[in-house]
Order: sequence, then C-alpha cells, then structure tokens
Amino acid sequence: MARVPEPALATLRHDRFWEPGWIYERKLDGQRVLAVRNSAGCRLYSRSGRDVTVAFPEVAEALARQAAQDFVVDGEVVAFEGSRTSFARLQPRIHVSNAERARRSGVPVWFYVFDVLEIEGTDLRDRPLLERKRRLRTLIRWASPLRSTPHRVSGDEEWFADICRRGWEGLIAKRAYATYRSGRTDAWLKFKCEAGQELVVVGWTDPEGSRVSLGALLLGYHDRSGGRDELVYAGKVGTGFSESVLRDLHRRLSALEVGESPCTRGKMPTKGVHWARPDLVAEVAFTEWTSGGQLRHPRYLGLRTDKDADDVVREAR
Repeated sequence: MARVPEPALATLRHDRFWEPGWIYERKLDGQRVLAVRNSAGCRLYSRSGRDVTVAFPEVAEALARQAAQDFVVDGEVVAFEGSRTSFARLQPRIHVSNAERARRSGVPVWFYVFDVLEIEGTDLRDRPLLERKRRLRTLIRWASPLRSTPHRVSGDEEWFADICRRGWEGLIAKRAYATYRSGRTDAWLKFKCEAGQELVVVGWTDPEGSRVSLGALLLGYHDRSGGRDELVYAGKVGTGFSESVLRDLHRRLSALEVGESPCTRGKMPTKGVHWARPDLVAEVAFTEWTSGGQLRHPRYLGLRTDKDADDVVREAR
C-alpha cells in the first residue's frame, strides 16, 4: 500500500444482541496499532497514523522476523494489570521517543492481532472477515510478544456478565462476513461492561451548540469514612438524555439552585456551572472509577425516586 490505511473503528452499542452471522472478541484497553511489514522491515502506526515503532520495538522486531516479507495487520498493543488490560499501565511506553527507553520502562507489552489487510501485495480488505482471519492464523508465528485474538461465534447475557466479573472491558461484535472498511463502522460494535451507581445530583452545566436546557449533570456521593459526612464531587454525565428529559431536569434543578457547590471535596468545574441543593438522585452507568475518583464513560439512566440522597455512597471501587 502506498500509505498507511485508516483503521476500522467500532461503534458503541448499549443494546447488546447475540445473533448468527456475528463473532465476538474481547475488547482490549490498549493502543490500536497497524503494523506494516515490507522489505525494509516493520513499522508500527497509531490510529491517527503516527509512527509509534520506537514505543514498542520488540513488537516491530517480532513482526520483522516473520517468514512473510510483505503484510499489513491490525491489532492492539496492551499491558496487563493482573489479568486486566490497562491503558494506564501502558502509559510509560506510549510517550517515549527512544526505543531503549521503552525497553527499560519495566512495562512488558503484547500485540494482539485481530485482522489482516494485505499479504504479499494482495489487498484483502474486500474479503469477508472470517476469510481474513483464516489467512491471518497461518501468516504469523505466534510467539511472545505476538498473540492471536480469539473469537466466539455465539454469546449470551450470562457469558457477558461473567467476562465483566473477570475484569474484561467488554466485547467487540463484528459481522462475520463484512469487508474491512476504514473509519467508524456499524459492522464492528462495542459492548462495554458497565457498573451501575446511584449518585446525588449537585448541579448542572450550561448547554452548548444545539443542546437544550443543560449540558451535563454534576454528580456526587456521601463519604462518612473519616468520621464526618462529606459530599464528594464525582464528575459529570452528559450522555443518555432525550430533549424532554433535559427540559424536565432543568426545570427540577432550577428550583433547587444554590449559590455555591454543596460538595466539600473533589476537583470541581468553575465555568458555566450551576449548583443545586443535593436532593435528586440519578442512576448512572459507567465503566470504572478513574484514579482521580471520577466516573469514566458515564451514561445517564434516570432519576431514582425510591432512594434518599443522604443514603447515596460510593458502591463500586
């Protein structure tokens, strides 16, 4: 290929399904990498097309040792924290500009390969996914740090709940016979593992663009572990709303508006914010808590009228 192709990108889907004609792979929390092997060796490229070969030199070297002289493969470079892939653990490798510094980082990495785009000058992107996977299986000699990405041809909610309990980030569902298409595609879908948590609504932000009524809800929870009751700021949620819900929330919160934050702890926003008396309780889905104590990838599910705001504490750790 004359240039590095743009990778296919999965679309987030909240309503999961388990249908024939789809395969399911583990969603990995790492750095997406396209590897281009030719007569000059192997170069690694990020999703944006940036050359990241020096960050993962052992991966490039392992691919350069393969019997095939010319191929392009797609995958994810990961580091592990126990049995979980961890983007945070990968950080010391991502931003280095020197291969030797990457090797000395003390962070081992693996390259999970899940697709092949070209072999020996033949473009495979118009071939069905399962055919490309069959070609990939015999293309590479699978030895550390190179790993094949296993997949299943069926699934169900019981299995999904089990993988979430085991610390997986989720699944990627792919149409079994789809061609490879660059950019965001509905032939690849993300099913994320999510935690659920009730949180106190402590305020809201101004809307931007075409958004109506409010931009996001500001959230918090009670912490009584230190012998006193503190309301801790937990971040904001800006997805999961319909226009009618936004208007209803704005009406409710306007009646509760106060002049300053009711939170006593946490890094809080200062621009375009309105604070509210902490009376309302929202149900929120999210993937995890960040190291800074805020929600990652939160999604609004609705208000809880069956729980008192004073009883809301942090449940998921």
